[in-house]
Amino acid sequence: MKHFGLRSIFSLIVAITFINSCGGGGGGTDPIPQISNTSPFFVNNIGEIEVDEMQLSVATISASDNDGDILQYSLSGNDPSYFSITNEGVITFNQPPSYFDKNEFSILINVTDNIVSITQTLTVFLLRVCSDSFLGKTVCFEEENTTVEYDRANDYPTWQDWDGDCQNNRHEVLESEHIDDDSNHPLVFSSDGCFVNSGKWFDPYDNLYYFSSSEVQIDHVVALFEAHKSGAWSFPASRKLKFANNIDFDDLLIAVGGSSNASKGSSDPSDWMPDNSSYYCEYLDKWLNIKSEFRLGIDSDEKNSIENYYQENSCQN
Repeated sequence: MKHFGLRSIFSLIVAITFINSCGGGGGGTDPIPQISNTSPFFVNNIGEIEVDEMQLSVATISASDNDGDILQYSLSGNDPSYFSITNEGVITFNQPPSYFDKNEFSILINVTDNIVSITQTLTVFLLRVCSDSFLGKTVCFEEENTTVEYDRANDYPTWQDWDGDCQNNRHEVLESEHIDDDSNHPLVFSSDGCFVNSGKWFDPYDNLYYFSSSEVQIDHVVALFEAHKSGAWSFPASRKLKFANNIDFDDLLIAVGGSSNASKGSSDPSDWMPDNSSYYCEYLDKWLNIKSEFRLGIDSDEKNSIENYYQENSCQN
């Protein structure tokens, strides 16, 4: 009996070992397969956008995922309650927005595949709507607001270096408006390349050439104080800064002599026009383009003067 018991026990051990080696009996576990996941990504990266007041449509944000996962969109940040977003990335205002109630909004756009989330910031600037037609432009006829405080240094600081190349926007304008047709007056920079020292510039206001950058000033065709009274006072701070430094809108800034810039000051066409009468039509066209583009008001004296100059000089719309 003792001998039989030992043999039985030995056989049982062998059988159990065999079963385990074959994966039977649930004693072993297969490794859990690892599922890889790639992060979703934004197809279009919109940092800021301008929208007309009373318009519901804002933007469509597009995101994708290389795994083909279904993406979900949501909003957070400072002002999400003003907006809705669909799972196709379509952002709309919940109510028609009014410019003078609020004209700058900041939201975070969140996209997730339920494993990884990504976020981008969107600033929405509201623009007021002008509905008056004047010499082929859509404008706002209104009198100047002379009661609002004007703080030139804090509200409209110049000059910024937008592209970070050490040349601020004053020197960007000097470079772009340099006349490269005179070997005696090439464009000369400082040793570090950050400043324009000399070159050749034409002042259409006085019909004169200048060759030293120290004699040239960068004029805001619509002066900052004039713009402020005409509606820029209501711009958010970031739009005031952009207006003061804008080198992307060709008509806004011009290189002129210090004398003509000083005589102009912050005058509109009812108080000042260039000495060079052959430049009247082009000057007024720039003026109206700026007023229309930035939704700045045109007062009655300004309007009458522009109309008279257009007629007297046979300017074309």
